[in-house]
Amino acid sequence: MKLDITGIRIEVTDAIRSFTEKKIKKLGKFFDENTICHVTFTDKSKGKQRVDMRIEYKSRTYLAEENTEDLYSGIDSLIEKIEGQLRRDKAAAEKQRRTGIPEMEVPQEGQDEE
Repeated sequence: MKLDITGIRIEVTDAIRSFTEKKIKKLGKFFDENTICHVTFTDKSKGKQRVDMRIEYKSRTYLAEENTEDLYSGIDSLIEKIEGQLRRDKAAAEKQRRTGIPEMEVPQEGQDEE
């Protein structure tokens, strides 16, 4: 997985970058190496920071955001949110595989369509 880290009104230090990379590697088992993960750190007023994460994989986009005072706990929270979205998608796909795609009602020949 490729990682794109951006800081808006905040300097992304090596410690923050390495911590983020370590946590993102945890999600690597769900995605291939061509997937791009965008992480944006924004400094807001009064000691608050905002962390946003966007992962685009195939036709699905996974989004998470967190307003926090500690960037490290914010990153952990984002990872949990993305994992929750992945679990929901996997459960929905498995349910669809088990039940199958519902058949559409096709009008028989000789019946009038209304």
